[in-house]
Amino acid sequence: MPMTIQAIVCAVDFSPFSPLVVRHGATLARRAGVRLYLIHAVHDPQDGAHPTAVFERGGDLAHRTEDARQRIQALMTDAEVEWEAVVRFGDPVEQTAAFVNHLPPCLVVSASHGVSGFRRLFIGTVVERLTRALKRPMLVVKPGGGEDPDRFDGFRSAVVSCDSHGYWQRTAPLLPLLQFDTASRIHMVHALEGPMEKGIRDSDAASYGQVQQALQDRLNRQLNEQGRQMFSHADQLAVTIAPGVPQEMVLQIASDQASDIIVVGVRCSGRVSRWISGSTTEALLRRSPCSVLTVPEPLEPVTAGDRRR
Repeated sequence: MPMTIQAIVCAVDFSPFSPLVVRHGATLARRAGVRLYLIHAVHDPQDGAHPTAVFERGGDLAHRTEDARQRIQALMTDAEVEWEAVVRFGDPVEQTAAFVNHLPPCLVVSASHGVSGFRRLFIGTVVERLTRALKRPMLVVKPGGGEDPDRFDGFRSAVVSCDSHGYWQRTAPLLPLLQFDTASRIHMVHALEGPMEKGIRDSDAASYGQVQQALQDRLNRQLNEQGRQMFSHADQLAVTIAPGVPQEMVLQIASDQASDIIVVGVRCSGRVSRWISGSTTEALLRRSPCSVLTVPEPLEPVTAGDRRR
């Protein structure tokens, strides 16, 4: 089901990337005519001997709250938009998800800091954890992604990863919000990870190559038709369907096209399964040279009529 954005939420941690996040969030809130929330979660280390936050017993709670609000105020000095500061205490992912998931449909804006090695393997980054915890779409901006660091006026070239689950279709009302002019370009990419549909695979009526080409031609027609209907704002629309690994195809096309945003759906899956098979979403978050828009699967079950195929 398509989403109508009713708020923008910026997740800020007061790192050097926070002004970039706020700049994107404020611009999008003005364009959409919605309220902007800025949420900061103060991590509350626990005393090993008592089940209370260390700083709470020292009377530091009010000070930390006020300090966070003042720092948010400093970030919003020149922003001409209706906004509200939200300060929570606890794990940043848990507190942000709890706040965001109880809002009306909204778009979350965060930044990718870049973490590697064993820490990423076992606990992941805050952004990667947020993509699994949030029931709302999230725009992950990347510093140095080809944008002017001092201003944001929209993404012009988007690559949309189209998988068989169809969650990417929920981006229809989001891309016009993110792409601000008529010179916008959208490239839809579908990777054929399996050889073909079972009913066709078992047939002896045609060779493997003929069947594979017929399938690609059919999917190409479907995606072109859907793209023209869903992304009518785009000045240019292209479709690529080919056998391959989704993240590799998307990254290659994004690089070739010098795209400034990648759109990918998020499926619920356990941590163990991601260790074994990996995740297209997390691979793109880690390796994308540009911003990434993650779109979660809908809260309600997707019926056969709602899917692309």
